[in-house]
Amino acid sequence: MSLEIERKYLDPDFDAVRRRLREMGGVPLGVHFESNRIFDRKEGGFADAGFLLRLRTQEWPDRKRHVLTLKMPSRADGPFKVREERECGISEAASLRGIFEGLGYVERACYEKVREEWRLPGALVALDQVPFTRIIEIEGEPKAIETAERCLHLDKCETSTKSYHALHQEWRGAQGLPPRLSFVFEEPERTRLREALGLTHGESMEETA
Repeated sequence: MSLEIERKYLDPDFDAVRRRLREMGGVPLGVHFESNRIFDRKEGGFADAGFLLRLRTQEWPDRKRHVLTLKMPSRADGPFKVREERECGISEAASLRGIFEGLGYVERACYEKVREEWRLPGALVALDQVPFTRIIEIEGEPKAIETAERCLHLDKCETSTKSYHALHQEWRGAQGLPPRLSFVFEEPERTRLREALGLTHGESMEETA
């Protein structure tokens, strides 16, 4: 069990931020392709109460990791999003999905991203490419987040404490598109991104909502 404290920065310049991370002595932690599946009761009890039950698969050229996460209802703490999360590693993702289905849970949404992570003193910086935009997320204690923000010159960016799902809904609304919970890369973009990371084609994710 841990407390997640974070802030997002919308539409940043990835190249400029990478340069500053190197100048600051940031430690690169690698780039991976991420697939996420969100589960809920058929009647939507988890989402309605502010909970998130997520099965995440992270892929690197030499390994794959599955993580099950339960996020508790979030609360605002000034300019930061604060949320308790409980997670554990899973060795058999397909088996877990079968257990969820047997319990009557349904896969409510799925989404993908390419995540590049860097470590700074007291903070984790993630450069995220999602199908609809680019976002930087900084996680850590509030003072460490603010320090990293200033040093990376992200204080000029629009910030948000909203979830990726909420940001996706806003983007779709601005584009005149109907609501949709899932967001995954379309082919051939998905294949191109995976190949650039040295990954095989991988399992395709069907949009469920």
